Amino acid sequence: MKRRVNFGGEVIEYLAADSLQNCITSLYRAAGLARGYCSHSDRRTFASRLVTQGHSLETVQILLGHLHLDHVARYLDVSQRERHEAVAAIDLSC
Repeated sequence: MKRRVNFGGEVIEYLAADSLQNCITSLYRAAGLARGYCSHSDRRTFASRLVTQGHSLETVQILLGHLHLDHVARYLDVSQRERHEAVAAIDLSC
């Protein structure tokens, strides 16, 4: 745990981002999940579900805490089913 003083003068304890990521990765390992699962797996799932539910990439960018929109792309995971549905939905009658 790290400690900082907030703007109100109170001492607060928090986990550093790397400590939190290590903790989440350890939980995946303890659950017997294969390598490749990490805290970023959750971020990808979160971002993908937001986009699937119709939220804008700008909203995803803000919620993930990224300064630049192009940093969001690495967290988007579009399934093969979603790709097929998107192509099938294109109106070719023009």
